[in-house]
Amino acid sequence: MENHQLTSAAIAGFPAMTTEGSAHRPPLLFIHGSFVGHESFAPWLRFFGDAGWRCTAASRRGRAGIGPVRAKGLSISDYVDDTLKVIEALGETPIVIGHSLGGLIAQKIAELGRARAAVLICPAPAAMLTAQAAALPTYIPMMPKILAGLPIIPAPQGCSTIALNEVPKEARPAIHKTLVHESGKVYREMIFGTFKIDFGRIACPVMVMGGRNDRIVSVKLVEWTAAKLGVQAHIYDGHAHWLLEEPGWEGIAGDALEFVNAFAGAGGARLRRVA
Repeated sequence: MENHQLTSAAIAGFPAMTTEGSAHRPPLLFIHGSFVGHESFAPWLRFFGDAGWRCTAASRRGRAGIGPVRAKGLSISDYVDDTLKVIEALGETPIVIGHSLGGLIAQKIAELGRARAAVLICPAPAAMLTAQAAALPTYIPMMPKILAGLPIIPAPQGCSTIALNEVPKEARPAIHKTLVHESGKVYREMIFGTFKIDFGRIACPVMVMGGRNDRIVSVKLVEWTAAKLGVQAHIYDGHAHWLLEEPGWEGIAGDALEFVNAFAGAGGARLRRVA
């Protein structure tokens, strides 16, 4: 594969990255998770761009210079609205690829009929995001702000423990530097499972992926989401939550590429909802 270059852009008023690709395929829209921005998907954009796909990863309110400051007061519905604005600006219905919170947003986009297909990577569930024992020391200090709906950000050690536990230690500081504040209201919605999805309205093809050692979205929750969508979850041994850059991520991205290539090979027609 060639080393595909990313282009900085502004889409619907949000900072974004794009790659060029075939106009005969639908665009890919990458939806980032909590505490990060659109740059978190840079490796995947290059990977899919090299494979000939038009790719876009856009930021949302509360980061990248777009207010409110530190995402204060924002809800998951606000993030869905931001994503819909990006889709409107694209002018085409995309295939959506969402990580973590972005995976939950992608489910809502699919429910609204605004996605041709969806790839959900360690997706936050439309149910209670139950904290695992290993994550409690990281979550407990943030709980007062989460319950009050105030902006939160994990300490580097906490991020390493629950999100980057399969990322080499020497690679973690660079990721720590990209962390941004997240809306405590958003995290409260995830923890208590108040943001709902009508799974019966999702008709597009869906792929669900997760890491065996994920300390944020457990295998049980990934499989719960997959079951609600009527598909089999792909669970990767030796991997955790940061499937975007963990060693061996290219194989995981390759499975997602095979999925979207099959969709393109079908001429964009609806595939059976299997994974």
